Amino acid sequence: MEMPTFNRKLALNQWLLGLFGVERFDQLAAHLRDESLEGLDENNVHRFHHALCLHLPAENRPELPDDLLLAYDQSIVSVTQRLNDQRITQREELIVWKYFQYLALLFTEVYLDRYFRDPAGLRQALNARIADLNENSLEADRIATLNDTEDPRLQLNKIAFWMATGSGKTLLMHANILQYQRFLDTHGLARELNRIILLTPNEGLSQQHQRELQKSGIPAEIFEKDGRRLFAGRTVEILEVTRLKEEMGDRTVAVDAFEGNNLVLVDEGHRGASAGGDGTWMKHRNALCENGFSFEYSATFGQAVAGNSDLTNLYARSTLFDYSYRWFYGDGFG
Repeated sequence: MEMPTFNRKLALNQWLLGLFGVERFDQLAAHLRDESLEGLDENNVHRFHHALCLHLPAENRPELPDDLLLAYDQSIVSVTQRLNDQRITQREELIVWKYFQYLALLFTEVYLDRYFRDPAGLRQALNARIADLNENSLEADRIATLNDTEDPRLQLNKIAFWMATGSGKTLLMHANILQYQRFLDTHGLARELNRIILLTPNEGLSQQHQRELQKSGIPAEIFEKDGRRLFAGRTVEILEVTRLKEEMGDRTVAVDAFEGNNLVLVDEGHRGASAGGDGTWMKHRNALCENGFSFEYSATFGQAVAGNSDLTNLYARSTLFDYSYRWFYGDGFG
């Protein structure tokens, strides 16, 4: 039973929970599960924001004062409006976040803010959390800390969302793209982004992602080797993970054709290719976002890391949000 032990190793997720003054996800969720809290109040503020400020004493979250949480909330509001603009014109159902989706977006705001503003401080905080966890662990279960001689931006540029199937990973991904682009803009780095690449397990999912991105008003196309480069960095290029190879082929594309400063989105990457810490797909993913950033989404991280210490280390340090099946089921969705 590796699953429960891996749940307890999620150092990044636990650090974030700690910023809110809680130890476990259900202590946050308890105040937000009421469906009447979904949506915005008359001032265009999420009701979830008010509930968090009301129920989590400010003195227990000194690094997240009410005004900072409000700023993050308003960023989420603007991202949501962007996604809904296109939906209004297409007469699609508008997005109203469930509490766990809101929390995933809020955690993303907190993380990206720290990552862009103070990556060395973020690494230090994460390492301190890992040290706390290791103190109560058997040696075999300990997580490796991040080496403080390397560039922290390149060590912290991958985050993962462990989300049950059916919990809205796709919409979260769309919001994450807009969140990341906004932070690039804020920090004057937008011009440095090379491409936005979405890796999927198979062609059917690639086409499904293309349709969903269009509903959200995010330009997207299935990757073509000889495709236009005109809108690279603004259009999401969708590609099956199995098509990434060392060399160019008829159906495959060489990883080094992409350069390293990309925003890479990975949907169930280990399902489409061989897993393993030194697995080929992982090497390719790392090369694609070497100087960029990566968001990864999976319902099955627990199974993917089982028995592999490299993968356990990677996902213990990079899993930002855990709404895996046990929480989903516990909320009555399973």
